[in-house]
Amino acid sequence: MNSSEIVRRYISGELDFQGMSLRGVYLSGADLIGVNLSSADLGGANLAMSYLSRINLQRANLTNAKLCGANLNQANLSAANLSDADFHGATLQGADFRKANISLGVFLDANLSDADMRGVNLQGADLRGACLRGANLRKEQRIFEGANLRGANLQGADLRGVNLLGADLTKANLSQANLTEAFLREANLTQANLSEAILDGTFLTEATLVETNLSWAVMTSAKLERAVLIDAELAGVNLRGAFLPDVKLSNANLVMADLSRANLVRADLSRANFNQANLSEADLTDAYLARTDLGDAILHRTTLIRADLSTANLAGAQFRGTIMPNGEMHG
Repeated sequence: MNSSEIVRRYISGELDFQGMSLRGVYLSGADLIGVNLSSADLGGANLAMSYLSRINLQRANLTNAKLCGANLNQANLSAANLSDADFHGATLQGADFRKANISLGVFLDANLSDADMRGVNLQGADLRGACLRGANLRKEQRIFEGANLRGANLQGADLRGVNLLGADLTKANLSQANLTEAFLREANLTQANLSEAILDGTFLTEATLVETNLSWAVMTSAKLERAVLIDAELAGVNLRGAFLPDVKLSNANLVMADLSRANLVRADLSRANFNQANLSEADLTDAYLARTDLGDAILHRTTLIRADLSTANLAGAQFRGTIMPNGEMHG
């Protein structure tokens, strides 16, 4: 079936085109609101700038399809194959992507706010500048696996409030992204790039951030209890007021980091570099600081009760009203 025939039948009131073979069809700018194209083959189709709101593309094949600038608000794309599809600048508010394959898809500057993306495969996808405010990518036991965003490019993306519970973001690029109050519990961010990202109030409980780059990120009041940040790069990070009990930061680089008023109770900080870091009013009760570098660190009114400082480097550290491991105040 060609494009003119589809448009003619649509204008006459027909909406059901499910299962049809429409490979390479040219429908750029077409008005197909509410059409049923479930299980249709639209591989390589051109739907750029089309009006496709509330369209049903469930289980459809859209590999290599062109949908840039299209309106797909509240579209059903669940279980669809969207690999290598181009959604540059498309509007997909409230769209249903559950269990869709969007590997290597292009979503530059796309609007995915409030989209349902549970169980989605976004491996290698390009989401630079995309808006994912309120999108749902959470893992649900026995129903949806965590979203696969391995190697995805989310540089500068708007991810405020997004649910990424259990998501795989290994080696993803999230530099300069806005993840304010995003939910990343149990997410895997191994070797991800979060440099200069905004993570104010972000939930990273039990997340894996091994060798992750968080240099100069803003993480005020972030929740990182039991998170693993071994060998992480955190130079210049702002963790003021962050919640980090039982965190693993061994061998991490926190040069010039701001951890004032942070909770680091029982944290493993062995061999970490806190040179010139600000730890004023932080709570390091029962923290493990074997061979930790606290050179020139600010420790004003810091609580170090029962902390292991026996092999730590304290050269040039500043003490004022500091509560030492034995409970005595120093400085």
